[in-house]
Amino acid sequence: MENEHLQMLAQIVLPMQILDYFTIAGVEQTESEIHISLDEKMNAELSGDIHFESKGFMEAVSVTDFPIRDHKVILRIRRRRWADTRTGKSFSIPIDLDVVAKGTRYSKEFGAFLKETYGDIPGGLPYA
Repeated sequence: MENEHLQMLAQIVLPMQILDYFTIAGVEQTESEIHISLDEKMNAELSGDIHFESKGFMEAVSVTDFPIRDHKVILRIRRRRWADTRTGKSFSIPIDLDVVAKGTRYSKEFGAFLKETYGDIPGGLPYA
Protein backbone atom coordinates (compact mmCIF):
# COMPACT_ATOMS: atom_id res chain seq x y z
CA MET A 1 0.00 0.00 0.00
CA GLU A 2 2.75 2.48 0.95
CA ASN A 3 4.67 1.65 -2.22
CA GLU A 4 1.58 2.50 -4.29
CA HIS A 5 1.36 5.91 -2.63
CA LEU A 6 5.05 6.58 -3.25
CA GLN A 7 4.63 5.58 -6.90
CA MET A 8 1.64 7.92 -7.24
CA LEU A 9 3.60 10.77 -5.64
CA ALA A 10 6.54 10.15 -7.98
CA GLN A 11 4.21 10.31 -11.00
CA ILE A 12 2.89 13.67 -9.80
CA VAL A 13 6.31 15.18 -9.06
CA LEU A 14 8.38 13.86 -11.97
CA PRO A 15 8.04 14.84 -15.65
CA MET A 16 5.23 13.07 -17.50
CA GLN A 17 5.92 9.51 -18.68
CA ILE A 18 9.45 9.37 -17.24
CA LEU A 19 8.54 6.43 -15.00
CA ASP A 20 7.51 4.47 -18.12
CA TYR A 21 11.21 4.29 -19.05
CA PHE A 22 13.13 4.89 -15.81
CA THR A 23 13.12 3.71 -12.21
CA ILE A 24 14.05 5.85 -9.23
CA ALA A 25 17.50 4.67 -8.15
CA GLY A 26 17.97 7.13 -5.31
CA VAL A 27 17.10 10.47 -3.76
CA GLU A 28 19.55 12.77 -1.98
CA GLN A 29 18.77 16.07 -0.30
CA THR A 30 21.09 18.89 0.71
CA GLU A 31 20.17 22.24 2.29
CA SER A 32 19.31 23.70 -1.10
CA GLU A 33 18.92 20.83 -3.60
CA ILE A 34 17.14 17.54 -4.17
CA HIS A 35 18.89 15.08 -6.48
CA ILE A 36 16.69 12.33 -7.95
CA SER A 37 18.63 9.56 -9.69
CA LEU A 38 16.78 7.76 -12.49
CA ASP A 39 18.08 4.62 -14.23
CA GLU A 40 16.70 3.35 -17.51
CA LYS A 41 14.66 0.17 -17.08
CA MET A 42 15.97 -3.11 -18.41
CA ASN A 43 14.62 -3.93 -21.87
CA ALA A 44 12.98 -7.36 -21.68
CA GLU A 45 13.44 -8.13 -25.40
CA LEU A 46 17.15 -7.37 -25.46
CA SER A 47 17.93 -8.92 -22.07
CA GLY A 48 16.37 -12.20 -23.25
CA ASP A 49 18.32 -12.27 -26.52
CA ILE A 50 21.74 -13.99 -26.41
CA HIS A 51 23.06 -11.57 -29.04
CA PHE A 52 22.79 -8.53 -26.76
CA GLU A 53 24.34 -7.67 -23.40
CA SER A 54 23.66 -4.82 -21.04
CA LYS A 55 26.96 -3.07 -20.39
CA GLY A 56 25.84 -0.89 -17.51
CA PHE A 57 25.01 2.78 -17.85
CA MET A 58 26.30 5.80 -19.72
CA GLU A 59 27.32 8.94 -17.86
CA ALA A 60 24.39 10.56 -16.08
CA VAL A 61 22.79 13.66 -17.58
CA SER A 62 21.56 16.32 -15.14
CA VAL A 63 18.27 18.07 -15.86
CA THR A 64 16.84 20.85 -13.67
CA ASP A 65 13.15 20.45 -12.90
CA PHE A 66 10.54 22.40 -10.90
CA PRO A 67 11.70 23.28 -7.39
CA ILE A 68 10.10 21.46 -4.47
CA ARG A 69 9.73 23.14 -1.05
CA ASP A 70 12.41 25.76 -1.76
CA HIS A 71 14.85 23.14 -3.05
CA LYS A 72 16.29 23.10 -6.55
CA VAL A 73 15.45 19.72 -8.14
CA ILE A 74 18.03 18.00 -10.30
CA LEU A 75 17.16 14.82 -12.16
CA ARG A 76 20.19 12.61 -12.80
CA ILE A 77 19.19 10.45 -15.75
CA ARG A 78 21.27 7.41 -16.73
CA ARG A 79 20.66 5.57 -20.00
CA ARG A 80 21.58 1.91 -20.45
CA ARG A 81 24.43 0.94 -22.76
CA TRP A 82 23.93 -2.24 -24.80
CA ALA A 83 26.41 -4.27 -26.86
CA ASP A 84 25.71 -6.46 -29.86
CA THR A 85 27.86 -9.56 -29.22
CA ARG A 86 27.99 -10.35 -32.95
CA THR A 87 29.51 -7.02 -33.99
CA GLY A 88 30.90 -5.67 -30.71
CA LYS A 89 29.15 -2.34 -31.32
CA SER A 90 27.54 -0.56 -28.41
CA PHE A 91 24.29 1.39 -28.57
CA SER A 92 21.40 2.74 -26.54
CA ILE A 93 17.76 2.07 -27.30
CA PRO A 94 15.85 5.02 -28.76
CA ILE A 95 13.00 6.00 -26.46
CA ASP A 96 10.01 8.18 -27.22
CA LEU A 97 10.46 10.58 -24.32
CA ASP A 98 11.03 14.29 -24.75
CA VAL A 99 12.15 15.47 -21.29
CA VAL A 100 14.58 18.33 -21.94
CA ALA A 101 13.68 21.77 -23.32
CA LYS A 102 15.59 22.32 -26.57
CA GLY A 103 18.97 23.99 -26.06
CA THR A 104 18.80 23.81 -22.24
CA ARG A 105 19.30 21.48 -19.29
CA TYR A 106 15.78 22.23 -17.97
CA SER A 107 12.87 19.83 -18.05
CA LYS A 108 10.50 20.70 -20.86
CA GLU A 109 7.69 21.77 -18.50
CA PHE A 110 10.00 23.87 -16.28
CA GLY A 111 11.60 25.52 -19.32
CA ALA A 112 8.15 26.39 -20.71
CA PHE A 113 7.14 27.83 -17.33
CA LEU A 114 10.28 30.00 -17.13
CA LYS A 115 9.86 31.20 -20.71
CA GLU A 116 6.19 32.09 -20.15
CA THR A 117 6.92 33.83 -16.85
CA TYR A 118 10.11 35.70 -17.79
CA GLY A 119 9.98 35.78 -21.59
CA ASP A 120 13.22 33.82 -21.72
CA ILE A 121 14.88 31.12 -19.71
CA PRO A 122 16.97 33.06 -17.17
CA GLY A 123 20.07 31.60 -15.57
CA GLY A 124 20.28 33.69 -12.41
CA LEU A 125 17.19 32.45 -10.59
CA PRO A 126 17.79 30.65 -7.28
CA TYR A 127 16.10 27.41 -8.38
CA ALA A 128 16.93 27.47 -12.07
